[in-house]
Amino acid sequence: MRNAKKLFVMMFCGMLLAGFAASIFARDNIRVGYPAPAGAFLPFWTANDRGFFKAHGLSLELIATGSSALAIASMMAGDLDILAGGGTAGVAAQIKGYQDMAVFGNVIDRFVFSVYTHPSITNVAQLRGKKMGVTRFGGTLDFAARRYLRKSGLEPVKDVTMVQIGRMPDIVFALIAGSVEAGTIGVPQNFLAKRQGFRELADLSQMGDRYALAALVAKRSFLAQNHAKAVSFVKALVESIRFLRTNPKEGMEIMKRYTKIDDPEILKPAYDLHIKLFPRVPEVFPKDLELVLEEVSAGLPEASRANPAQLIEGRVVREVIDSGFVKEIYR
Repeated sequence: MRNAKKLFVMMFCGMLLAGFAASIFARDNIRVGYPAPAGAFLPFWTANDRGFFKAHGLSLELIATGSSALAIASMMAGDLDILAGGGTAGVAAQIKGYQDMAVFGNVIDRFVFSVYTHPSITNVAQLRGKKMGVTRFGGTLDFAARRYLRKSGLEPVKDVTMVQIGRMPDIVFALIAGSVEAGTIGVPQNFLAKRQGFRELADLSQMGDRYALAALVAKRSFLAQNHAKAVSFVKALVESIRFLRTNPKEGMEIMKRYTKIDDPEILKPAYDLHIKLFPRVPEVFPKDLELVLEEVSAGLPEASRANPAQLIEGRVVREVIDSGFVKEIYR
């Protein structure tokens, strides 16, 4: 009986230790989501594939989440720790009252879209009375297209008919078919459109607008409870971006694997474009969120009254900068 009792106690303790070990593993395994296989997320793929996350002591799982809104819901449920490219959805969640959410970094601070048109259209004024294709009404690409038109003196819908087409590749097909005279598209569809003989009327990355296109979003509670890991995460991204600047051959191979772009005439310019846009350190500024709030305000009017600085948790990136790590990497 005594031996049986001792065995039971040992088994019980073993179960407790196993459970404790499992919980530790779960906390160590950071889950990072990204919405699409777009070049903006190349630093995350590279940090994972080249071992930068591991070198900083992180066990990390990268997850292609699809919709950013669904990814934010997954984060609220505790199934996702960090979302890259979740600025709009993360800001909307805060505006709706979910205060345990913050933007803590950003990898691209502008629109990476272009307006392509029929070759006969040589200036924006000629878009009056024409049709412009976008992916979906209310999305970021649609918002950028309408902003471009307004800044150019044209009113969307009134002066230019906006056409909701769906997938970005279908906008190029619509241009080819002649069902629209203009389309707002991103990488790599812009290079495909150029190959088909269409004109790049405007590169929206050069429009002068700041916009957190690839914002890093997490729960404030996660960042507070895992501060050291969050700092390590940002350091790994800094190293990854530095690697991409100096190792284009390896970087393009990683980009090719994740985006499925295997045409070198498209892959290289797509890579070069993104390398110019990646910052040395993924810091986010209130200015980066002003247009995000304007976009969100279309569905949530109260967003127009929000203070962008209150949506940011900047301590993680600030610690990386103050530590001298970035200067050391770029020495």
